[in-house]
Amino acid sequence: MPNFNQPLVSIITVVYNNAEYIRDAIESVLSQNYSRIEHIIIDGGSTDGTVDIIKEYSDKISVFLSEPDEGIFDALNKGIIRSHGEIIGILHSDDLFCDKYVISDVIKKMRDTETELCFSDLVIVDAVSGKLVRYYMAHYFRRWMLRIGWLPPHPTAFLKRSIFDEFGLYSTNYQIAGDFDFMIRVFYGRKINWSYMNRISVKMRSGGKSNSGFSNKILSAKEIHESLNMNNIFTLYFFQVGRYLIRIKELLIKPSLKSM
Repeated sequence: MPNFNQPLVSIITVVYNNAEYIRDAIESVLSQNYSRIEHIIIDGGSTDGTVDIIKEYSDKISVFLSEPDEGIFDALNKGIIRSHGEIIGILHSDDLFCDKYVISDVIKKMRDTETELCFSDLVIVDAVSGKLVRYYMAHYFRRWMLRIGWLPPHPTAFLKRSIFDEFGLYSTNYQIAGDFDFMIRVFYGRKINWSYMNRISVKMRSGGKSNSGFSNKILSAKEIHESLNMNNIFTLYFFQVGRYLIRIKELLIKPSLKSM
């Protein structure tokens, strides 16, 4: 039974033609031991059977919308607008929570530290074999690292709704860096009370738009540079070399089995 002393948590899942993995994402949310979750699924008008799978869970999904959109950040904005939670998190259709305690651990961390934003670590795994590709760590995050294009793992971030009320939604001017642009506005808008939860919370399958293909890496670098300039933060393209040095480190370091 829901514990109404706990804050309502809205989990937003955006999907388009992902019948292969959408069920896993839904089951991952349903597996959480936290009692007050609303799951909001925004579909971009899928034609591959994704919608049929989602409808199987109609009694367990709080909001379901299927219509064409202008990209992932437009879809996320639709989910945020339709959400009711005090805390908002994102679970993409390719991703999974690492265990059933993720959301309850996040809420405890945010309560104990009285923070507005909490993030943790993420692992990227091969979509076919399930083998570890990269350990995306966040414990060394500092605000200045945004200048080199590095941000904490966005899929692990949980934010108070008031953050979106204050800083607005995701910009739809970016194909890839809308999450980066949002974090720039938040962290450089004022002193944000944030916390890091020392654990792996999300397992991401490789192949996402920002992680695959040389052309997407070029586009990502271009959009990050544009966002920094638009927000009046001095930067040079060369600074982004630092981001890839961090990624090399993440490729080499392997998490312990206990943390997975």
